[in-house]
Amino acid sequence: MGLQGLYRLLYLSALIPSLRGLCSDKILQRWPLTPEVCTDQVLSNPDLRFSYCPHTFVQDLPAPHTPPVSPFSVNLSADSVLDFRITTAPSGDYGFSAFVKPTTNDDSCILHYKSDDGSFEMKLLSTASGTNVSVIEWDSSTFNASLKVGQWQRIAMTMDVSMSRLSLIIEGAPFDDTDVNIFGWRPDIIAPSFKTPGTLRVGGSFDGETFSGLVSCVGFMEDKRIDCSNDCYNSNTWSSINMFPEKRDYGKFSPTETRKIPNQTPISVTSANSLSACALKCLRDYLLCVSVAYNSATGSCSFYPDFFFISLSSSTNTKIYVLQPY
Repeated sequence: MGLQGLYRLLYLSALIPSLRGLCSDKILQRWPLTPEVCTDQVLSNPDLRFSYCPHTFVQDLPAPHTPPVSPFSVNLSADSVLDFRITTAPSGDYGFSAFVKPTTNDDSCILHYKSDDGSFEMKLLSTASGTNVSVIEWDSSTFNASLKVGQWQRIAMTMDVSMSRLSLIIEGAPFDDTDVNIFGWRPDIIAPSFKTPGTLRVGGSFDGETFSGLVSCVGFMEDKRIDCSNDCYNSNTWSSINMFPEKRDYGKFSPTETRKIPNQTPISVTSANSLSACALKCLRDYLLCVSVAYNSATGSCSFYPDFFFISLSSSTNTKIYVLQPY
């Protein structure tokens, strides 16, 4: 192959959207939305018992599986939403994606991110006449067609920071190619910085809009293309590369060590009046927290970024709990 042919190959490979590469390296947070995440936050803890899961899960997946897998999508209605905390800002391009199957073409909001201080908002709206993504008070992109009722589609709202370009992505099954990629481009105006901490609301907005339908595989990625479809609907890939469980209100912790504490500097140390309160703070407030050391006598709650510890030291009344991967 001549030098010119090599350049041509490199150029084409940069343009082909199906080349996923190291997609998992681009994933900042992901929420697989399985029933297992909707359980007690701390195992064998008597002060925290949920008698029901507030959401309905169904065996309806974005793509077929053989053999069939467990229920994989959550059924949202006008009176239910999913809120996910985001505490770490991306260093470059970014985007939110989800797989959705609407039950109606009513006006609805599927994704809405809002920083705690209200200075940054990003929103994806669907109506009977079109689909729109916007960064509030900056720019928007609109596709003049609604999402298809009763069909799985992968949707995304993404930002190319260097180009000040906001994109709306809609893909129909089998999610091989981008069916719609509408973008707003404002190179004359610098794109607003992504602000954290904040909350991603799925299936509704902070302004009152709602959504009815199925949702699966919500992701927050450091990528302007969000070309990571297989990582979502391939349940094996989704589970095996998920080394850092997502921040949420529900999760399983297992006790691992008694009267021990890791010989490493914790992410943070705070006080909590119960083990459940300590675990909740780990889930909600610290992206890298996957282990907690709780002292039942003093109420000291320490957060750590590791699942397993090589070196431990003695600590009376302390027990280590580790968040379990899916």
